[in-house]
Amino acid sequence: MRGPAVLLALLLGVAAALPARAGPLGVTLSDPRDRAHLSALYGAWREAGRDLRDLGLTLPGVRLEAASSADDFARRTGEPWFVAATTRNGVIHTQRLGALAAANRLRFTVRHEAFHAAQPRALPRWLAEGLARLFSGEAARDPQTATGLEHVPEAKLNTLLALRNESGLTAAYREATRRARRLVAARGWAGVLRLN
Repeated sequence: MRGPAVLLALLLGVAAALPARAGPLGVTLSDPRDRAHLSALYGAWREAGRDLRDLGLTLPGVRLEAASSADDFARRTGEPWFVAATTRNGVIHTQRLGALAAANRLRFTVRHEAFHAAQPRALPRWLAEGLARLFSGEAARDPQTATGLEHVPEAKLNTLLALRNESGLTAAYREATRRARRLVAARGWAGVLRLN
């Protein structure tokens, strides 16, 4: 990172300091057009912090790095071009904010990744993804049809989620969400979060 990008990252990091209930969010933008989406991004982050606190989780300070394109995102993260975001070691890597906003996914993505930043580390992958989709609200868009993965063991579901295969990933996410929803209905959020 050089010149204006460094200055932008520093300025955004300072401007992003939020109340203690939602850890500070530092943002680095690769495309200056994404500045138009910062208000929505910070609003979703603050909202997620409040909602996570209500679940007994603490949203830590995190850095968000928005890529300049789907190819840039894939190059930086090793994730497929069609993945919206990933959280690793306190850094949320996202597609361009403008691309997420255009697809009506910015708020969902921020909340999903905020959940991952705050979740108990011992959650199995399938449960973490299912809970993140419930928490973010994106699961409300899922069709109420069978996933075809209802009888797949949890370990296999974890593998399907990790493979990031474009043709099967949506079904794997939906199945993880279906199972997580069932657990939350039976035990409540607090009970599920204490399972591991």
